[in-house]
Parts: sequence; structure tokens; C-alpha cells
Amino acid sequence: MHEAKTNFSKLAQMVEAGEEVVIARNGVPVMKMVLIEETERPPRDLSKLQGLIQMTTDQTWEEIDEEILANLKYSDWEDE
Repeated sequence: MHEAKTNFSKLAQMVEAGEEVVIARNGVPVMKMVLIEETERPPRDLSKLQGLIQMTTDQTWEEIDEEILANLKYSDWEDE
């Protein structure tokens, strides 16, 4: 383990070159360093959401804001 810590940069270069590096403590393997392979994920199919999501216009947001403000009680904000 100590040797792996001392030579970490060299081990990382070996992994980048495609090698697998096994690190042991007292002769017992405890971990393996391997290259992470990037996998390209296919785009998500959002067609299942069709009809569930509705776009909101600026005018609708303004109407919602007005409704919220009209229903606010300023007495609710006062300290008790």
C-alpha cells in the first residue's frame, strides 16, 4: 500500500495506458485501478410526458402572481 501511495502517478499512467493495477496490503489484494470507460447514453425518450406538461406563458404567470398577492394576508407576516 505504501508503495502504491509513493508511485501513484506512475500507476495512474499505467492505467491510462490500458493496464489494470491491483493494489495489495500485506500481500492481500484490496483494490483494483482500472480505466473508466465513457459510455454514450442514448437520448431519453420524453414522448411519454406528452400531454402531462403544459407550457406557461408570461401572462399566465402574471395572473398567478396577482392571485397569490390578492390572497395574502399581511397580518400573517406580523410577529406574534
